[in-house]
Amino acid sequence: MLGTKTIGRSVVFGLGYLAGTRAGRARYDQLQQVGRQLATQLREQLQAAPDNSAASVAGAAKRAWDDSDIRLGKP
Repeated sequence: MLGTKTIGRSVVFGLGYLAGTRAGRARYDQLQQVGRQLATQLREQLQAAPDNSAASVAGAAKRAWDDSDIRLGKP
C-alpha cells in the first residue's frame, strides 16, 4: 500500500514538474523572440551597408546571402 508520505512526495514532484515546464516554455519563447529580433536587425544592417566590394565584410555577407543564381529543376 502507498503511504501518505509517498503520495505527498508524488504531488509535490508533480507540481514542481509542472511549474518547471511552464517556466522553461516561457524562457524558450523569450529566446526565440530575441533571436528573431537579432536576425531582423542583421538583415536591415546588411541591406543598409553601402559597400559591396570583395574586401568588405558586408559585401561578403551580401554575396553569401544572395540566392538569385540558384535554379531549381531543369533549365
